[in-house]
Amino acid sequence: MQRYEPECVDGVLYLVADGDKDRLEVGTIDDVVDAVGGETYVIEYDERQRTQPWLDTDEGVLEVDVRETATSLNHTPETVSDLREHDMSTEQYGLPARTVEFADRLVDILERQGREEE
Repeated sequence: MQRYEPECVDGVLYLVADGDKDRLEVGTIDDVVDAVGGETYVIEYDERQRTQPWLDTDEGVLEVDVRETATSLNHTPETVSDLREHDMSTEQYGLPARTVEFADRLVDILERQGREEE
């Protein structure tokens, strides 16, 4: 399956596929961080989830670097298609609508512990 790779150019995040022929501007990485709520996103795990061997936390809390995740996590064509439906206008949120939608999806993925689809 084709995946869209994040690419950051001069502080602007793009999702890129097909050898750079298909490119979608998401917005500035600073706006993505602002829309998520800060540089760090905290995921809390319940008692059952803490028993997973891959989870390296004693307190049930994992802190995720938002900037690093936004610039390294690949996305499906369906996600990018949905993002294309949002423009870069700032009237509704004070940040570009597409950037806010991307941030919402990033938070959803983090809350599902990395699974993009459920």
